[in-house]
Amino acid sequence: MRPLRWLAIVATVSLGACAHLGLRGDPHPPIVFVHGEGDSAALWQTTIWRFESNGWPRGRLHAIDVPYPLSRDDDAQARSPTGDPLKALSHEVDRVLARTGARKVVLVGDSRGGDAIRHYLGEGDGATKVSRAILGGAPNDGIGATRLRLGRSDTVPGLAWLAAPQGPRGFEQIWTFITEQPPSRTAIVAETAPVLDGRISRPGTNLPMAGVRVEVFEVAPQTGERLGPPAHVLTTGADGRWGPMTARSDAPYEFVLSAPGFAITHVYRSAFPRASGIVNMHPTRLADADRSAGSVVTMTRPRGYFDLRRDRMSLDGAALPGVSPGAVGVSEAKLVLPPGPVRTVIAEVNGERIAVRTWPASENRAVVAELHY
Repeated sequence: MRPLRWLAIVATVSLGACAHLGLRGDPHPPIVFVHGEGDSAALWQTTIWRFESNGWPRGRLHAIDVPYPLSRDDDAQARSPTGDPLKALSHEVDRVLARTGARKVVLVGDSRGGDAIRHYLGEGDGATKVSRAILGGAPNDGIGATRLRLGRSDTVPGLAWLAAPQGPRGFEQIWTFITEQPPSRTAIVAETAPVLDGRISRPGTNLPMAGVRVEVFEVAPQTGERLGPPAHVLTTGADGRWGPMTARSDAPYEFVLSAPGFAITHVYRSAFPRASGIVNMHPTRLADADRSAGSVVTMTRPRGYFDLRRDRMSLDGAALPGVSPGAVGVSEAKLVLPPGPVRTVIAEVNGERIAVRTWPASENRAVVAELHY
């Protein structure tokens, strides 16, 4: 038996010893969400919205940022060793317990975040602070969404990789496991004036980036064209925060990030139905080979990989460049356009539709269509 698998079994049994307490003493225990490889807290945005839409208090939903989210096998690289996610998780659990006064938390992890949870439950007194743990896309009994409770490890059929824990079906399974009853809804209930905030981070990390000018424009849903002057302008300080900004819950937005040494990055997002403090972004750079292009549009889906067998998706009315049937681990597609007038490009996945504008690469501008549903 491999040591890691033995650790998972020990952690499961330890957790089971305290899981019988359930939610009797706390109907809304704090939940700590742990992202996976290369991700940030923003991975859990729609999941948190769905919890809120079912009455879970916003102050009891916490998503952490691992400072260096990329794994490494070379200490010379600016990447995260195995212990970093574990340290971040341990610190956050203690912080949340102190802040809320709760006795235990629920842990929800995705991919490598699930590994951190397994290690946390098997080391020190971690298991005594946890009442439930849900692992999505984490190796345990194979790759799948795994639930740990009462000494059992059950793979949930149909939930796999990054898309599963964050989608409506994944949320339903997570909610039902925590509360032992189904949610009232999987739809997200909109607020009238959501307040948005988040962190601008250095690419490849979740470390704050100071000195980034952020402009936010409301744009037309069908064309991506700006509907007026900026709704918000701010230059980030040491904490990298770009907000707060009061938004319209039915309006898509363009975020323009300007930072020395990077391309002017135009990030397009669909409407934000609810408030969020984890609208995290980072500037990007144009590849040397792309500087002579008319425009470079990157379509990205941080919450899950593209899957031609599962997803209905297109970019500029065609199949996604570089995404082939059966491809695993692809969550970005890059469209390189020839020189020409600025126009609209549509990015779409499973009904979420974002219209972007083809800002010219000759002006050192990059365009990102970021989908989250």
